[in-house]
Amino acid sequence: MVGMLSSEVREAQERVRSALKNIGQSLPLGRITINISPADKRKEGTGFDLPVAVALLCSMGVMSADFFKDSIVIGELSLDGRIQPLHGILPIVNHAKNLGIKKVIIPYDNMDEAFLCEGIEVLPFASLSDLLCFDIDKQYRIKYREMIKEFQRLSLQEEECDNVGEKCKDFADIVGQENVKRALVIAVSGNHDLLMVGNPGVGKSMLASRVPDIMPDMTFEEKMEVTGIASITGQLDRHILVRKRPFLAPHHTVTTAALIGGGMNVTAGIITMAHRGLIFMDELPEFRNSVIDALRQPLENKQIHIHRQQGDYTFPADFLLIGAMNPCPCGYYPDRNKCNCSITEVRKYISHISGPILDRIDLSVKVSRVDLGDIQNPFGENLSTKDMKAMVDRGIHMQKVRQGTRRNADLDAREIKEFCKLDEVCNDFLNSAYEKFQMSMRGYHKILKIARTIADIDEREKIEVGDLAQAIGYRMDVRENR
Repeated sequence: MVGMLSSEVREAQERVRSALKNIGQSLPLGRITINISPADKRKEGTGFDLPVAVALLCSMGVMSADFFKDSIVIGELSLDGRIQPLHGILPIVNHAKNLGIKKVIIPYDNMDEAFLCEGIEVLPFASLSDLLCFDIDKQYRIKYREMIKEFQRLSLQEEECDNVGEKCKDFADIVGQENVKRALVIAVSGNHDLLMVGNPGVGKSMLASRVPDIMPDMTFEEKMEVTGIASITGQLDRHILVRKRPFLAPHHTVTTAALIGGGMNVTAGIITMAHRGLIFMDELPEFRNSVIDALRQPLENKQIHIHRQQGDYTFPADFLLIGAMNPCPCGYYPDRNKCNCSITEVRKYISHISGPILDRIDLSVKVSRVDLGDIQNPFGENLSTKDMKAMVDRGIHMQKVRQGTRRNADLDAREIKEFCKLDEVCNDFLNSAYEKFQMSMRGYHKILKIARTIADIDEREKIEVGDLAQAIGYRMDVRENR
């Protein structure tokens, strides 16, 4: 076997030899060369087992090579001839369909996942002997195809019901944090990254855990994209279409490679697993500086480029980042009855988040201690998940009507000039704030984009001074303590 192969691909010769022997087929005497092209691309994984076995059986005249024209064959073989399931079947089948491939031959245990991709014939098999019978027995082939079509119909019906009745945690259960809820609505509506700052136990993690329920519903294309990533990374426990946006909360001991991807054998990281969803980084200053700084590129470009000697890799990373942190090492600054941290210690703690990263986070909001009266008042008016979702949907609808699928946080300089126009009063107000707070150009543009989102939530075409003031307030909360 030649073609720049990894060790697991080279080991296929032993698995294939044993599998063929166990279905009553022996390799002919002599040297057999299997070339897996292109020779300059490294091949990894165990999915080459079944194609190698099929190629051998066709060259031996046992199976018909014509049947496998316009086909993709993938699967791992066990020593007794069974075909084992693999990760990443859904994106493979979807890509095969886009290439014009007519049918795919896959492991039987991957069929529910492959059935999600319509417009291509899916033929799943449990063993090599089943595939051999399908090829040589015409009557069996007809009956098997009818059975698979019925399985596909039932699988799609079951998939429609699998996500029905899911319960979500309600924001109405959280009292006294209406300003933070407002900030979360702005963050989700415009896809703005957010940092929450507050004492221990005030509800930062509780608020973040409910955010996926107010995020916009995914389109079918986004569902397929998220499901495909879950399939590749082995996170798809059940072969059903993922309907809820991903929510990942890495521990502060996470490595850079685990967060952004990479490693000796390059794999996707947490930011790719959270594509189209949310990453919550609790106790953000406790993460290693190198880990936090590695987020610079994906926060800006919505993808991550990894360069290695064996090749370049690009992974999607379009996620919403929500961070949470205490105001100081002990967590109680500026309450001097509890906090003994010096100003130097407070500034050093906050400086663990570098200026360039903090400048890329659009919003920061203080999460305050809840008053006793709010806790004991069961009839208080609290924004519910339903209310917040309606506000998010209004904001996103305004953006779609005005600028298509582009979210406010993703607008470039030209689009900001077009969609974030200010009148003379607003322009003078923002210019004054720019000089007073010594903003960067990125900060100036982010103020405009946040104000645009605030106006969208309130269904106003024109940005007002109040929108700019609110946007500036959300930008300044943490920066003023640096």
